[in-house]
Amino acid sequence: MESVVLCSLIFAAVAAVLVCVFVIKRYKSGLFSAIYPLEHYTNLNLTHREDIFLSRHVTRVKVQTDSRKK
Repeated sequence: MESVVLCSLIFAAVAAVLVCVFVIKRYKSGLFSAIYPLEHYTNLNLTHREDIFLSRHVTRVKVQTDSRKK
């Protein structure tokens, strides 16, 4: 019984590794990119512009320069 479980685990691990390698190679090859017509299915109309500040905190960073450089 133990040998059947061990063989099953080894077979499952090998199958999982092969599937992962196949999927990674397919996506990294770049040949099978998704073609989706965004212009046909999306719509974006920016008609309102407003800045809303939630707090009054302003962060300032002083960049120090080296006066010895020329």
